Order: sequence, then structure tokens, then C-alpha cells
Amino acid sequence: MDWNPKESRVPKEFEEVKKQFLDLEERTRKQMAAMLASSAVSAEDEAAAGKDIHSRKFDEYLTFSLMWVFLAFMDLDEIPSTLNYRMFCEAQDLFRTEKRFATVTESQLRDACENFHSAFAAVPRVESEPLPAMPVLEQYDALYNTHETQTAQEIFMELAEIIVNHLALNARDPKTYLERFRKMLELTAQPTSAQTKAGAVASATPPPAPPDLNKLLAELDALTGLARVKADVHQLTNYIKVEQMRKTKGLKTSDVSLHMVFYGNPGTGKTTVARLIAKIYWALGVVNKGHLVEVDRSGLVAGYVGQTAIKVNSVVEKAIGGVLFIDEAYALKMGDSADFGQEAIDVLLKLMEDRRDQFVVVVAGYPDEMKNFLSSNPGMRSRFNKYLEFEDYTPEELMTIFEGFCKSCDYRISPEARKVIQSIFLKAYGTRDKTFGNGRFARNLFEKIVENQANRVVSVQGADQDTLMMVQPEDIPPPGATPMA
Repeated sequence: MDWNPKESRVPKEFEEVKKQFLDLEERTRKQMAAMLASSAVSAEDEAAAGKDIHSRKFDEYLTFSLMWVFLAFMDLDEIPSTLNYRMFCEAQDLFRTEKRFATVTESQLRDACENFHSAFAAVPRVESEPLPAMPVLEQYDALYNTHETQTAQEIFMELAEIIVNHLALNARDPKTYLERFRKMLELTAQPTSAQTKAGAVASATPPPAPPDLNKLLAELDALTGLARVKADVHQLTNYIKVEQMRKTKGLKTSDVSLHMVFYGNPGTGKTTVARLIAKIYWALGVVNKGHLVEVDRSGLVAGYVGQTAIKVNSVVEKAIGGVLFIDEAYALKMGDSADFGQEAIDVLLKLMEDRRDQFVVVVAGYPDEMKNFLSSNPGMRSRFNKYLEFEDYTPEELMTIFEGFCKSCDYRISPEARKVIQSIFLKAYGTRDKTFGNGRFARNLFEKIVENQANRVVSVQGADQDTLMMVQPEDIPPPGATPMA
């Protein structure tokens, strides 16, 4: 792709648009902050009303909206222009004191443009979905009898026209998309009767009831092993319950972070416990949905400038009301100085602070790597007060897990086969390292045995139920044939 450094210097009209957005934010800042802090948009009321507006600063709503517009219109290009991408970066920095993209190079912009579509497989449909800032502005206008929604509509439309003016000649029908965007902006402040009716129905629908705490704790206790983890979760549950009791009596409570660190080797039940923690927090009223969003480094870190913050914000948005589970979190610190892992950490830390009452983060990984990861980042360590250690399963516990697989799939183990399997677990446990798969190793062994058993009984004429169910020694793979991880 041919390019010229002069081409990515932002035009004067974009500088004017930025100024208008800054003026809008400054003009509404005090009253907007009061409105967003009120109970009308609190997390509990949002859940009860079926709304999707979360307590955050207005400049964040504006930033998200700016990013949506850029992504939607740049997607019309086969390869976005470096000029549009530079404006996209500046839009992300607009309300920041520290400008993350002030030193972005032409080479970085060019790489980001060429990989735009692979990085953003799905972009916001701004021609059919209202921008995040618009419902907030409508509420502001209704509360303070102002007309800021119309002002914002005009600025966003001007921004879209600037982006379209710098699309390639072969861009996919930008005029039609621009007209649809214009209509969406006009309709945002004037909901149709159908939309009003739909909103009323949503408001009348009660949110799902939280699960029963005692049943969740019983489910936790029924898991194989994990004695220390179970004790820690029970202790944490009691602490939260007492804090809530103190609050109802008007007593002071501790402002302790409920974000958690899971130490443990693979296959020790970290994800299973994280799902239960999300539901337990829901039952306790810590979060209002209780779902789990599971990601690793690839779900948070992008390969090009200006993309990592978007990925992190998107993942956190999905986790609002529940738990964000980051597996192998130490991998965020991997890479050289040009890596975007640190940016992902910085954005995540800010969101953990800004939206601390709306979601919980659980980071997990190998014990040594996680300890080094948290020690290398004081900001990260200060966010976590709860540490759960997941110990390796003993040979007896591995056998119990294996028996659980058999029972769930209608298999039985002959006495002779049981002895062989027990010896496998005993040897594997004695020679384990940090790659030992624990529960995964038991599952892998079970699946391999089932395959071998099927190969054996398929040729048995008139095989009865007992034959089809029974695992024999000859079904067990030789040592080394089953992966440890």
C-alpha cells in the first residue's frame, strides 16, 4: 500500500470536532456526574429496569461512542487509511491526561490498517444501534431541560462525514451507510411507540432470582479434593454475610476488594470453582447476574496500536454483573517493550477501580508464575486481597474423579482394572511436574480406556449389558500412552 506521512496528519475539521466534544463534556460535567451517581442509574436499578446503562463517567460514554463511529465507517474500506486510523487513536486519547497514542509511528499505523479486519472481526452497527452516549444524554436533557442530545447528534454526524471523506474510492457504499447513520441519530431521541412498548415490557419483567446460597456451597463441598479452597470460600462467604449484617445495623464496614487470585497447576478445578464463585457472589448480592466470562491473553491483547483498549473494554462490558476469569494471567507480562500486554493491564486496572462495584476479576495460573506476575506489578497486587491455592489431586482423589467419569457414562471397573488404574495414578503423581494435568489427566485416561474398550467389545458376538459396561485391564493403555496434561 502506497502511503505518505503527510496523509495521516489530521485535518482542521477533526480538531474542531474534538474541541466540540471536549466542550460538551465540560459543559455537562457537574450535573452529569450527579445524574450518573444517582440511584436512577445504579447497578441495582439497571438490573430491575432491564437497562444497559452502567455507572461510569460521561467521558467514557463519549469515548466508546467515538470508537464505535470510527470502527463502523473504517470497516467500509478494504484497508482503512492511516489518516482515519490516526484520528481513531486520537479519539481514544481525547479525554485522557496521559496520551497513549501521542507517539504512534506511521509504521505502526500502517500495520494496524493492514490488519484492521482481522483484529475487528465484528464492528458496531451504528446504523441500527444507538451510540452509548445517546441514552445518557437523553436522560440528562429530560432531567435538566436541556438540548444536549441534539448537539451531540450534530457533532457525531460531522465526525462521520469527516471519516467518510477519507475513505478509499472503492469503499462499500459509504453514502448509504452515512444516510442510515443520520436516520439512526434522528430516531435516537424520538423512540417509536413500538420501542416505548418494548421498553415498558422489559421494565415490567422481573430479573431472575439469585440462586440459593446453601445449594451452591453444597455443590462446592461435593467437589473432589480442594479442602483448602472450600474452607477459604466458606470463610469468605461468612465474611461477606457479616459485613452485610453490619451494614444493615448502621455499623462501619471494610472496603475490602473481592477480586481473587487462583494459584494452581492445570486441571485442579480453577474454572469450575470460578463459575461457582460467580454464582455465590450473585447469591450474596455482590454482583447482579452471576455469569462467568473466561478469557486468556489472546482475548485481551491485540497486535496493533489502538486495539488493545477496545478488546479489554469489550471483555469487561460482557463481564459486568458477573466475574471475569483470566486464565494464565501472567502471560499478559510476556513480550518486549513493544508488546501491548502492559496496556491491557493498565486498562484493566483502571476499569477494576472505576467499576469495582459492578464486576469481579479472578486471575489464575501456575503458582510461581502468578507470584512473580503480581510482584512485578504493585498496582495489580493492590487490587487483590483473596488468594486461593489449588493443590494437586492425590492419587486417591484422581481415582475418585476417574470413577465419577465412569459412573456418569455407565461404565464399571473390574477389580483387576482398578488395581492397574490406581498404580497409574500413583506413579503419575509421584513423577509429576507443573505440567501435570490433574483432573485432565484422569479424563484423558478415561477417554483412552473407553476407546480401547470399544475396539475390544465391538467384535464380541451378542455382547450383553455387563460386557458393554465393564472396563478390563486390557483396555488400559500402556505407561506413557496417555498425555500427562
